[in-house]
Order: sequence, then structure tokens, then C-alpha cells
Amino acid sequence: MNLRQIEVFQAVMRTGSITAGAELLNLSQPAVSRQIERLEQVSKLKLFSRVGRGIQPTPEGMAFYEEVKRAFVGLENLRHIADTISNFNTGHLRITSISALGFGFLPRVITRFSKQHPNVDVSLQVRSAGAVRGVTATQEFDLGFLPGPLNDGDQHLEHFTNVDAMCILPSDHPLADKSEIVPGDLSGVPFIGFVKDDVTRRQVDQIFADAGVKPKLHIETQYAATVCNFVANGAGVSVVSPFAALDFAGHGLVMRNFRPAVKLQYFAGVQGTGAEAKLGAPLVLEAVMPP
Repeated sequence: MNLRQIEVFQAVMRTGSITAGAELLNLSQPAVSRQIERLEQVSKLKLFSRVGRGIQPTPEGMAFYEEVKRAFVGLENLRHIADTISNFNTGHLRITSISALGFGFLPRVITRFSKQHPNVDVSLQVRSAGAVRGVTATQEFDLGFLPGPLNDGDQHLEHFTNVDAMCILPSDHPLADKSEIVPGDLSGVPFIGFVKDDVTRRQVDQIFADAGVKPKLHIETQYAATVCNFVANGAGVSVVSPFAALDFAGHGLVMRNFRPAVKLQYFAGVQGTGAEAKLGAPLVLEAVMPP
């Protein structure tokens, strides 16, 4: 039994005759008759009886038609679902990200995305870089954002963007008048640092070591948003991703260029297939870099 036979049977039942069913499907009358005969053979049902020059559904044919109508309602629903998903009208997009992108930048992007695709449900989970790397590799999420450099198992990731880290200071800090901060400016200045295994922390430590400068590192924390909060509250200065700092600029914190540059890379992994991957694509494409 195949779908074509069912379509022919439905057309004959709807129109009431072989001839009208053939016209509806743009087929020849013999072709329709052959499909009905094959359907009767494979189903082992007598679907029609000859009445004069026409046909009449048998009780078995009527019962079978009721089931066919239910099945075709399901097929129409599937066609509608496929159409709406292909046009980004429905679905569920699962996103995971590191904090630098996940606390401010991605909520702004997702908000705009949701206005354009209001029937798409979005879930966002902010995790450590190691956790994001793990769940994107196992396809637990459709879209994952994490920092570089890549590991050997990160072939599924695509480059997202490069940025230079910014020096962030309290708005009333003496160094806030400078347009560019260098390591020597921060000698002895209270500094808010990331934990030691952080990519940004390793680069900043190396730059200070090369310059022979020792900032006064008295607070360490894991997330960029937490670093920014410390700085905005006057606890010290730091060097963070502009993605994170942008949300605090003008709220007790200023951003200044830091040289030599701390180069930060970000990668995105689209792990879903079908609808999820399609939904993830515009999210990445619509993302806007902070100024």
C-alpha cells in the first residue's frame, strides 16, 4: 500500500466516480482504475461495487475512507508545520553561551529575533566555557557560543567574531580621562581579575609580566558581568570583553582602549538539524557587534 493509491482512493470517494476522480488528479481513467484495483489487492478489501455504469462504496470502503480522512488530516497538519518551520514561524531554539555574550549581548539579539519570529520559543542558558563546549558537542543545544582558542574536538564550531578586550574603570577613576590605558598605568592599581584558567586572564597576566608591571590583584571572579559590577561599584579596574562591558557603560563604568591588545575570539556551534539549525542561522546573522 502506498500514498498514491490512498490519494486516488480519496479522490474517487470525494467525487463519487472514477471519471471525476481522474479529472481531479489529472490522471487517465484507466490509471485511476488500476490504482484502485491494486489498493484492493494489498488491503484485501472490496472497496467499491459496480452499480450500473458507476460505482458505489462498500461498507468496508466507507469504513476505510473514515480512517483515510483522519490520516490526511494528520498529513495536512504535518505540511503546515513544515511550512511554518521553514519560514521561521514556529519552533524551539535552545541556546547556551558563556557569560560574556550571554548576560547582555544575546538577550538583546534574542529580543529582536523574537519580535521578528514571535512563535519561536527560545531558551538561553549561561554556563562556563567548559560546560558550553561539552553540551554543544553532544548536541544538547541547537546553538552554543564560546571563546577560542579551539580544542582538537571543536571541528563543529564556526568562527563568530574577533574583538579587542577593553580596560574598564569606575566613572570617577583618575585614569578615566585617558583615551588609552597601558600596563604601566595600572601599576599598583586595585585590579579585578578572572580566575586563573580563564582565556582573558592568561593573556592579561602575560602582558603585565612582559611589561614588568604588577597590578594589585585583590579580587578574582568567574564571570565578566561580575567583574563589571565590581568595577562599577568602585572596587578596582579590569580588562574584559566589550560584549560584557557595553551593558555597564554609563552606569558607573567607562571603557577605554587597552594596549597592547588582548585579542579575544568567539566561536558558534550550530548543532541542531532541520528546523533548529535553520532557526539558529538568522540568530547569528542578525547579531550586531557592540560599538
